[in-house]
Amino acid sequence: MPRSNRHLDLQWVRRVAVGVPFVLEEVHRRMVDRAQIMRPSEGGVVHQGWLHPGTLGALQGLYPERPLHVFSPKAVPLAQAPNDPAAARFLSKLVPLWRAGRGRSQEQDRSTALPTGQPLPLEGQSVGMVWSPLWLHAVEDPGVLLGEWLRVLKPGGALFFTCFGPDTAQEIRAVAQALGLPMADFADMHDLGDLMSRCGFSDPVMEMEKLTLTYTSPQALLSEWHSVVGNNLAQQPAGLMSRKRYTQALQQLEGLRQNATGRIPLTLELIYGHAWKVERPPKQPVATVKISDIGGRSGPKQG
Repeated sequence: MPRSNRHLDLQWVRRVAVGVPFVLEEVHRRMVDRAQIMRPSEGGVVHQGWLHPGTLGALQGLYPERPLHVFSPKAVPLAQAPNDPAAARFLSKLVPLWRAGRGRSQEQDRSTALPTGQPLPLEGQSVGMVWSPLWLHAVEDPGVLLGEWLRVLKPGGALFFTCFGPDTAQEIRAVAQALGLPMADFADMHDLGDLMSRCGFSDPVMEMEKLTLTYTSPQALLSEWHSVVGNNLAQQPAGLMSRKRYTQALQQLEGLRQNATGRIPLTLELIYGHAWKVERPPKQPVATVKISDIGGRSGPKQG
């Protein structure tokens, strides 16, 4: 179903105002683990994806010497506290003094506001890495976004992203279908790999794994799903869900409660994709020769 970048941006602004969702933290951790072996060309790192300031520390630790360009639908503060409590206490005293000496306030470290679908304000072939968690499945036109990432990457630069696959939220999908409610679908990883190749990326590698989250109540499951994905379909349902339909949804989800655990599952199909920008040699001009211009080989004269 068609997406709306405008709806995506509005929902992101609401979601980033709350705490870091567990899913986003977990996806960042898994991306960092997989990216340890990636050695992209020198240059800055672009973060354009589902941003929450609380998850940037892992990315900064992975590429500590590279400038980080962070783009999000709305500018948000990016100041980070380290995970180690002792280091956090130390830096809480040190960092304000350091910033004061440079004439800057902590609030000046912010992402760059960029509506989804707009070109990146970066020169072509200017960065070494593009990092995008849980975003490609949500935009109106993934091909446009991939093309923009390719434009700003240097030769030898890398793209690494995650998105949701078609088996994501199959439990909620069944509920939505039963209630006649629209729900976004998600692309297969092979289709995404083909799209990356058509956009000009080299050697795309796709991986998939399934995560199962469990919840104590249907309300908790729906709340988590809304915080993870929301609904940015171009055609929004008219009005809010009625109380009757909401009650029916809760009842259907309650029917999924597992006897062994006493909890309700939610399946997430997580797709990892990475590829490289390769500098291709310019095509050599091809000479064309008419058949009539080709001299035939003279055979022996007939006696």
